[in-house]
Amino acid sequence: MMNDHQPAKAHRPTPVDLIILCGFLGSGKTTLLVDFLGQQAGMHDTAVIVNEAGAVGIDGALVTEGGGDVPMTLLANGCVCCSLRSSLIHTVSRLLDAPRPPTAPALARIVIETSGLSRPGPIIASLTDPELARRGLRVSVVSTFDAVLGGLRLHQFEEAAAQLAAAQRIVLTKLDLIEPDALATLMAQATLVNPMARVLGHADRQAQVREAFSHEANETTDRTAVMALMQRAAPLASAHPRLHVMQGTVAPGTCWDELSIWLDNLAGLCGERLLRVKALVHVTDCEDPILIQSVGTTFSIPRRMTQRRGAPDVIVVITRDITPKKLSEDMPGACVRLDPLIAAPTPDLPSVGLPLFHKRSSHAFL
Repeated sequence: MMNDHQPAKAHRPTPVDLIILCGFLGSGKTTLLVDFLGQQAGMHDTAVIVNEAGAVGIDGALVTEGGGDVPMTLLANGCVCCSLRSSLIHTVSRLLDAPRPPTAPALARIVIETSGLSRPGPIIASLTDPELARRGLRVSVVSTFDAVLGGLRLHQFEEAAAQLAAAQRIVLTKLDLIEPDALATLMAQATLVNPMARVLGHADRQAQVREAFSHEANETTDRTAVMALMQRAAPLASAHPRLHVMQGTVAPGTCWDELSIWLDNLAGLCGERLLRVKALVHVTDCEDPILIQSVGTTFSIPRRMTQRRGAPDVIVVITRDITPKKLSEDMPGACVRLDPLIAAPTPDLPSVGLPLFHKRSSHAFL
C-alpha cells in the first residue's frame, strides 16, 4: 500500500485540499468563491469545479468572470452527488494531472461548488473511487448560512441540515444586510446545529473569505472551547426540534467488535437521518484510543491515536428526526448510551485528517 502512494507523494509533498462548497441557491456561495478567487492567495493555485442543476451555467459564468485564469470545469448535467458521479471523478483526476504553467505554483486546492440540492455525504462517498483513492486528497466541507433568510429553511430542510452538519466551516453571508445585534443570535443558531464547526461571522469580509478556504481553519475540537460555545449559544437561540446533537458514553469493557457493531447499527437505523459522527474511544483490545468520523453514513478509516492514550472518551452524534431516546429504545443493551450533548460537557476531540474507509479511500477528511 505504501508503494502505491510514493509516486504521488514525491510530486506533491503537501496534500491537495478538496473543498466541497455547499449552500442553497442565493445563499452567497458563488459570491464567496468569487471573492476568494479575487484575492491574490486564491488565484494561481486553485482549480474550480462548478456544478449546475440547470442547462445554463449562470453561476459558472460568474465564477469565470471573477476568477480570471483559474482553471474551471462546468458540470452541467445534474446534481454532482448523483448522476455526475463518474464525471466528477474524471474531472478531479484531469485537474490533478494537468501540467502547470512554468511560472505557476503547484495546485493547492480544488473547490467543488455544488448545487443547492447537493448533500455532502454522497459526494464524499463518490470520491472514494479507486481512481482518486491513491491521490491522498484532503477533503473538507464549507457551508454557507444565509444571515437574512436563515440557514435552515422549511423548504428542503433535509438538504440544509445535511450541509450544515457536515461542515468544518460554516460561513455567515450577507452580514451587511442585517443589524449588528442579530449576529450573535445567528452564530448561536449555527453552533447549535453543528457545535464542532468553525462558525465564521467576521465583520472583515476579506478575513472571512480567507478563513473559509483555509486548511488551518479546522473544526473547534477543544473541550473548553466547544462547551463555551454551547453555553453561550443556548440562551441566544433555540435548538431546532428536528435536529439532535448528542454525546455517547461507552460501557466499560467494550471491545472493538462491539463498538463497530454499534456503529453499523447506528448507521442502519438512522440511514440518511445520520448527519455526522465524531468519536475518540478506548476499547479493551487496543491500547490506543481510536478516532472515528463520518459524514452521513460514509465513515473514515478508524485510526489509532498513539499520542492520546490518556484522553477521555468522547462520541458526538448529529441526527435529524431521531432522538437519543428513540435510538436507545431501538438498540436495547447497546454498548454506547446516547444523551443530549448540551446537558453535559464533552472531552477534547483531536483535529486530524483521516482516510475514508468506504472502498479503502486514502483521502484525508478533516
